[in-house]
Amino acid sequence: MELTSHDLVEMYRLMLVGRRFTEHVLKWYNEGRLPQGLHPSIGQEAVGVGACYGLRRQDWVIPSLRTSEAFFTRGVSLLQQFNAMLGNAGSISRGKETSHHATYPANGILPGTGIVGGSIPVATGAAVAMRMQKTDNVVLCFFGDGAVPRGDFHEGINMAAVRKAPVVFLCENNRYFQTGRPGDGMLNEDVVDRAIGYGIPGVKVDGQDVLTVHEETQKAVEFARKGGGPILLEIKTYRFKPHYPIFQEDRPAEEIEKWLQRDPLTIHAERLKAEKLLTDESIATMDQAILQEVEDSMRQAEATPAPDPDEVFQAVYAESVKEMGL
Repeated sequence: MELTSHDLVEMYRLMLVGRRFTEHVLKWYNEGRLPQGLHPSIGQEAVGVGACYGLRRQDWVIPSLRTSEAFFTRGVSLLQQFNAMLGNAGSISRGKETSHHATYPANGILPGTGIVGGSIPVATGAAVAMRMQKTDNVVLCFFGDGAVPRGDFHEGINMAAVRKAPVVFLCENNRYFQTGRPGDGMLNEDVVDRAIGYGIPGVKVDGQDVLTVHEETQKAVEFARKGGGPILLEIKTYRFKPHYPIFQEDRPAEEIEKWLQRDPLTIHAERLKAEKLLTDESIATMDQAILQEVEDSMRQAEATPAPDPDEVFQAVYAESVKEMGL
């Protein structure tokens, strides 16, 4: 798609939404205000925004645990995500799912799975189904490098290749399996090298530049949409925070500092300021509006009551609990 000036600014805004959301969730989780933590996407915001921006509404996305920005780019609100985190009566699943794995059908978000790599075969199944329905819609499936050594990766991508399923597999390679380096679980440093083994294309992408992510994903989506089958994108990126709030930071300080110099928000902001599309003042105004929305959404979510306990069996079985005599 041809990006307009509005699109370029909106992509920055969405990354900033993801940054402020994650910062506040980490703070409120540590304060005991939120019962659900978050796998921080700080440093990786360009992945979800760049990949999902401009998709059709009929396309489907399965975010990973660290792709919060995919939800916002697909139109899911901050309030919806806070509701899901609190498991209140306002959440789309009425408290049955966390925000990590919530599904938003109206926004083209398929539910993920708590099993690392488990969403890869799910994405393949959804893509095969769409091909059987003779649509030209595409599935985007996000996962981390820690999913690559698992059987789900091999079986899911192999099946997608054999069936020429219209799915784009996006590996967010941030160099670490939780606290272990990739070398602890696989010897090949570049995940993209595995694509040739399945007979599919593979592309290595700079994950710190939102426009590069967008351009390469758009090419991949077009390839899959036209019947080319699956494609593997290895998006090289880095998380600026520990794996999870309760984890201690044990990565080399110099490595973290090196990657901090490639902050995706700074890279895109400097580009837009050079093109006279943003100024420091307009960024500050945008930031203030986002911070206010974050605070207001959280207050509204906290004021929303919990679901009735009797709802626990609703939307679980085809028959109601009463009909089953339970």
